[in-house]
Amino acid sequence: MKTLFERLLFLPLDINNPPLDYTDYLMEVKKEGKWQDKYRNCAHTPVMYNYKDKKVFDWTPHGKQMPKLQQWFEDVWFPIAGRSRIVVINTITQEENPPHIDCSIKKFDTLQHKFRYVMQGNVNDLEFIGKEQSVRPDEIDKPFIMCGKWPHKMKNRTDRTKLTLAFGAPWDGDLDDNKYYKLLEKSYSKYNSHYLGMNLSLPDNYETLFEESV
Repeated sequence: MKTLFERLLFLPLDINNPPLDYTDYLMEVKKEGKWQDKYRNCAHTPVMYNYKDKKVFDWTPHGKQMPKLQQWFEDVWFPIAGRSRIVVINTITQEENPPHIDCSIKKFDTLQHKFRYVMQGNVNDLEFIGKEQSVRPDEIDKPFIMCGKWPHKMKNRTDRTKLTLAFGAPWDGDLDDNKYYKLLEKSYSKYNSHYLGMNLSLPDNYETLFEESV
């Protein structure tokens, strides 16, 4: 089963969903309160970050405005994965996150699992890009793990800004971590019909998709 998770593109997680109490608040955050991401054509609302010490993570001013979300992380996700950076990805209606890779070229041979939960929008607007074909996940209202190193893109096909809760770097998954591995096993047992694996060939131009600055 370890090979299944090494080759994972997408898998819903068998955990409680994060609360959706703060979508209105997140929609009201002004441009100045977000980090603009030109590479992915979106903006990030910071929720947890490591400011002064790279090993110490703390809630941002936005994170502190969302106590139920804080508590969800403390109760559900941090016991499994520890602390790392958290943002909410904002993608404007009908805009596209162009083809990209969510790791540096130096880390391409590592696992690069990423935690996501679509708070507003469509899960199946995500698309993993292959040489001859692409695949999109099923629409499902669950947190999920995706492979950040596989080339992917997303077009927001809804009429509202897509809000995606993202937990990532420096965390990128560890199959030797028993808590995380057990969660993947439990999730696969329940959601194996939604599992996507690396049954694609990398596109010929994938090396041109890395962000130059990472």
